[in-house]
Amino acid sequence: MKTPLHFQLLRGLTSPAVMLSTVAFCAILLADSNPPRAQSPPSSPALRIGEILNYRLDWGRFSGAATAQLQIVDRREFFGADSWHFRAALHTAAPLRAFYQLDDEIDSYALPSGLQSREYQEHFREFGRPEDTETVLVSPTELSNSTLPRVIVPPGTHDALSAIYFLRSIEWNAILETRTPVFDGQNVYTMIATREEIESVQIAAGNFNATRVSIRLRDGNREIPDEHFTIWLANDPAQTPILGEAYLPIGALRIELISDSAWPAAAKANSRAN
Repeated sequence: MKTPLHFQLLRGLTSPAVMLSTVAFCAILLADSNPPRAQSPPSSPALRIGEILNYRLDWGRFSGAATAQLQIVDRREFFGADSWHFRAALHTAAPLRAFYQLDDEIDSYALPSGLQSREYQEHFREFGRPEDTETVLVSPTELSNSTLPRVIVPPGTHDALSAIYFLRSIEWNAILETRTPVFDGQNVYTMIATREEIESVQIAAGNFNATRVSIRLRDGNREIPDEHFTIWLANDPAQTPILGEAYLPIGALRIELISDSAWPAAAKANSRAN
């Protein structure tokens, strides 16, 4: 069974979407006896319809193993409620593509308040074979008239793609740590994101001042071993994810921003390192 793109995404950007082979995720903190060090509600994210972020993925000795794209498609009424529409795409590139042809896409629909996931769609194409699924996420007390397959999840659950935008909504200068349930397409995990420090980051898209955030995953009371994630969020109005690193059993992954249409140059200048 292949790893879903949004699981890959979260594992690549924090790692949802490159969210990549990237951004994986049990009950909402009920099984976690240790409270977060500091917590506050997420702020309203400075997200903009039409934002497109393009990334390059390096995997072990394969430099440029894949390309990934994150897109904010729209915000309007979807499936009877005001929602953000996020999209992520992943394509393997030469030479890896010669023996592993992958063209995957996911769509995530999230509520504006807290960016919790309402519905996600998977469109996988591996070696040209199509596999499409649509799933509605509902809390135990929530009613849904949808005819699509439903998954019962803890309140406030994100999918691995909307989790990336959730991380961008956090006021990292005000808190040290946040926790949220995340659904990876099969299971729900607790994602623990901890602020580390602000540092200068040099990548293909330029030099940035960015906040480094470390990611850990818990399955009930057990922290998932041998999986370590880090994401760097630029100090711009959108907290653009510019770099992600993941250390997994399959090897080290690095995903970095190569171009974006997120903000005008004048706005971006505030995040650039001197």
